[in-house]
Amino acid sequence: MKSFRFIFLRLCLYLISGLLAGFYTAATNTFSFCLTGFGLVSFAAVYFYTRKQLFYGSLPGIAAFLLIFSIGFSSAHFSKPENQQNHYLRYEDEGNSPLLKAQVTEILKSTGFSRRYVLESEELVFENSVKKVSGRILLNLTDSLPARTLEPGTYLLLPFEPQKIKPPLNPFQFSYKDYLRRMRIERQLNLSGSQLKILPQPSFSILRPAGKIRHSIMSSLERSSFSASELAIFEALLLGERRNISNVMYKDYAAAGAIHILAISGLHIGILLWLFNFILKPMEKFRYGKIIKTIVLIILLWFFAMLTGLSPSVVRAVSMFSFIAVGMQLNRKTSTLNSIFVSLFFLLLINPFYLFQVGFQLSYLAVTAIVIFYPFIYKTIEIRNQWVDYFWKLTAVSLSAQIGIFPLSLFYFHQFPGLFLLTNLFILPLLAIILGVGLLVIVLAIFNILPDFLAEGFSQLLSLMNRFVKTIAGYENLVFSDLRFSLFQMLVYFVVLIAFLFLLHRRTFKNLVFLLTAILIFQVISIVGIKMIPSEELIVFQKSGTSVIAKKENENLVVFGAQKPEGILLKDYLRERRIKNLKFEDPFSIIEVSGKTVLSLDSSGIYNIPGFSPEILILKDSPKINLDRLISTVHPEKIIADASNAPWLLKKWKTSCRDKKIPFHYTGEKGAYILKNP
Repeated sequence: MKSFRFIFLRLCLYLISGLLAGFYTAATNTFSFCLTGFGLVSFAAVYFYTRKQLFYGSLPGIAAFLLIFSIGFSSAHFSKPENQQNHYLRYEDEGNSPLLKAQVTEILKSTGFSRRYVLESEELVFENSVKKVSGRILLNLTDSLPARTLEPGTYLLLPFEPQKIKPPLNPFQFSYKDYLRRMRIERQLNLSGSQLKILPQPSFSILRPAGKIRHSIMSSLERSSFSASELAIFEALLLGERRNISNVMYKDYAAAGAIHILAISGLHIGILLWLFNFILKPMEKFRYGKIIKTIVLIILLWFFAMLTGLSPSVVRAVSMFSFIAVGMQLNRKTSTLNSIFVSLFFLLLINPFYLFQVGFQLSYLAVTAIVIFYPFIYKTIEIRNQWVDYFWKLTAVSLSAQIGIFPLSLFYFHQFPGLFLLTNLFILPLLAIILGVGLLVIVLAIFNILPDFLAEGFSQLLSLMNRFVKTIAGYENLVFSDLRFSLFQMLVYFVVLIAFLFLLHRRTFKNLVFLLTAILIFQVISIVGIKMIPSEELIVFQKSGTSVIAKKENENLVVFGAQKPEGILLKDYLRERRIKNLKFEDPFSIIEVSGKTVLSLDSSGIYNIPGFSPEILILKDSPKINLDRLISTVHPEKIIADASNAPWLLKKWKTSCRDKKIPFHYTGEKGAYILKNP
């Protein structure tokens, strides 16, 4: 039985490899069916040939891999929208302007221009027919409706006018399109409130009563002494609503290393599981008490998930800790680890897209790292004082979690809070108190019997946490930001971590060589990544109504323009290209980059230089020129136009370039133009 201890770890690795292959391979439905059939037949044949070891040994291991890999491949293949027979994408090019019947499933944080909702499509209503459809779609509501009109569970009838989500137009920019795709959202609707029709609700929807309860809770709290910032934190920590958190507060929590507490995740559910387990501990004294306690624990966790609106992140976390609750009762680390891997396996089977969601990755890595590394770290120091030992345990937990999520934090967020340990030592105990008292506040608020003294005390707790976070965030020199960390560096980091674990478990020369080799590979990848950065390039950025052109030379960047562009436009580029010196200069007319001559024409339109033939022509600020004549005069190889030009001119220039068979690059359509060494 020893060989079966971590069987689900192996199965998870097999499944993940199949999912990745399925997502990144353009296969046919027939191929997916055949692959799954082959996996089933192979596994069945090996099973009947040798029943002694189902998943171990060479032949059974290969058969198990083929089966789980093929299941993962097909699961990923058929979960992609383009492979679903009834997905709304199949009808987006049809005419007749159908109506879409959809259900609101999630409310996203509003922007300065619109309120955003995630809808689950159900039907397309044509003039003479109704088609059953599926698929998630983003609704951007551009004008006002009462704030709580569209709660999760609301059914809508609205015009089906799907629009593609644009990819980022500047280098290294965050891709909102990819982010939504990881949430299985392929299109968006930009509508006004007057175009929506709220439909009568079906007899039962689990989201609606949860929404009413949340509305009742918030109404009760709004009548108390809570400030706007305290209410926003309460909603985030206990109701899963983050849309009212201000950008300033969000940045403070990120700088303090406490951003993870703003989204209900494994941390919150883990604390709740610990609280509920502590409260229900006396049940273990009775016959079958452990079993009954475990069932009650799971019911309480899922009730909390329902209260938060069953958002995907909460459902994932509660699913994981439901399995962990079972593993906890066996009082073995291997049982807890297997519970984590079992939940991971089944969650990925249910929704393969979870694999690419940052919250999912962070939750599982943090919990797994705590289970694995906490015993090693805690045992390094023996402390007899109870209070000091308590804080050492918190430190060990924080360090363990940080070991697991450190590479993801660098890869996704490009920053590392230097005071994360101090933050966690204060925040974790306070968060446990806030969650415990918060649950009591919720129950009393539901029945409208929340006493003023409890509301005031709870308000002070939330205020204390906000003030502490703001103080820590004020030490800006201890927040290491704009850190470049590539995908390959992140993957090799985990190889180094695995090698280190092997060495901790068994200190052999072979494992030491494995660790040193992994570290060497990490260093080589880091050096190669730096060497691959081009030494010189010219970038024409995409910025609506403005011209932003820059030239990179080694670690220096010169931005040409009459006005300084906003920092957010250049931030990602500066980080990824390792720029140390940034300068601003007046616009240029002629410049040499990577062996090519570049001519830039602005509103003056002066270009008549005898014998001058630039390879690249940049048009900006709507120059007053006849492009056909200009092409005949200077014979450019390529023409670039940025978003500072008038739309009617862009259309005219595009036609001229097509007629002259000269490549035309408009940054508003094709993104920033980059000229660099071939």
